[in-house]
Amino acid sequence: MRLRRGGELRRRRRRPSLRTRTALTFGLGAALVSIALALITYTLTDHQLLSQRQTSSLHQAYVDARLFKDELNSPAANIEDVLSSLASATDVQVLVNRNNLWFSTSVLIGSSNLPTSLVSAVRSGQPADQRIYLQGVPSFAVGIPIPGVNAYYFEIYSLAELRSTLQTLAIVLAAAAFATTVGGTLLGLWASRRLVRPLSHTAQVAGEIAGGHLDERLPPDSDLGPLVDSFNDMVTRLQERIERDARFAADFSHEMRSPLTTVGASVELVDAYRDALPEDGQTALDLLKMEIDRFSDMVQDLLEISRVEAGAESVELERVSIGELVERTASGHASQVAVRIQPPAKETTVLGDKRRLQRILVNLLDNAQVHAGGSSLVWVDRRDGYVEIAVEDHGPGIDAADAERVFERFYRGKAAGRRSSVAGSGLGLALVAEHARAHHGSVRVEPAPGGGARFVVSLPAVEP
Repeated sequence: MRLRRGGELRRRRRRPSLRTRTALTFGLGAALVSIALALITYTLTDHQLLSQRQTSSLHQAYVDARLFKDELNSPAANIEDVLSSLASATDVQVLVNRNNLWFSTSVLIGSSNLPTSLVSAVRSGQPADQRIYLQGVPSFAVGIPIPGVNAYYFEIYSLAELRSTLQTLAIVLAAAAFATTVGGTLLGLWASRRLVRPLSHTAQVAGEIAGGHLDERLPPDSDLGPLVDSFNDMVTRLQERIERDARFAADFSHEMRSPLTTVGASVELVDAYRDALPEDGQTALDLLKMEIDRFSDMVQDLLEISRVEAGAESVELERVSIGELVERTASGHASQVAVRIQPPAKETTVLGDKRRLQRILVNLLDNAQVHAGGSSLVWVDRRDGYVEIAVEDHGPGIDAADAERVFERFYRGKAAGRRSSVAGSGLGLALVAEHARAHHGSVRVEPAPGGGARFVVSLPAVEP
């Protein structure tokens, strides 16, 4: 349970793929750059527009204040009439304080709308300006003292239009930043696809090589030249090593057949006179015959595996009715085993070599006979375009630690340290895996429903 939880945690913490990381990097970079540019653009634009508006407002306020002074100096001037004429000529709010009396161009605007600090500064005789909020609207207030007429002149300019312009600019910049981020992410996906394409092809070729196709090579590539050359050189050396080992095993197995035949014939000759041997001699003779038979079977299996790996043994492919082949092979085996052909597999055929397919089933039945006292059931079914041939037994089963290694050569699990015929040679299941691989299939072992082990061979089905 701890191992399973540890595996789940490792999967959760697995780093994203190179394509994902590249796309995210491009997207993050585009987002940071676009956001920085948007902030800088907005800040500079806000400062520039506000400065221009304040400058123009100050200039306009001084012009209006001079005009107000000139109008008020006329003999028949009335301050309310002067303010009315200013209100019709300008689009600003005007307030005037004369002789401690306040006059305004709007009944809604009064002295309470002006900041105390601004009024105090103007009363002290100094022009002043300040940004304020007038009824929730950002505005710019300018105050100018007019000593000649004993008045203080104030104008309030609305900045609502400027705020609307800046809001529109912010929306445009935000949309541009979002579009840039999306564009950067899409560019990252495209770049990562271009970047990973040679590596994907390399992984595909490596998978084919791992599947036994040692003739596969990577084509020349200008971007991955050193890697391609090293990879192809490594595969060539690996292929030469495997072929050399296969030839050695084949030559060794072939050379061992002659002395084995001689030794076997000699043992048969001695066995003809076993009655003349003492009891200990007869026991030793029986053990010798058993070991010679076991050694002979192991040599034959090793020779066959070597031929398969070296490609010296051709695969004669033909359409084979898998249900008929399994029934015929199981009925001819020494053990009595029940065969169950599921309905989806009754008319199913595979493209294979009959002799090798029979050898797969015979080896699985022999393995069940040796290690589990015989097979309890053989069934055939079709699932997801594959035909599955399963051999079940009620033996002791196979530990999870041994399940991945039972198809290795000479691997006999707990029996590896015993010199007994029950342990087998350790090549039967390896042959099953080799023959299944030659048919583009696979083999696995799993617990049987009623206890014991279930060996399942999956072969590609041929459509009718």
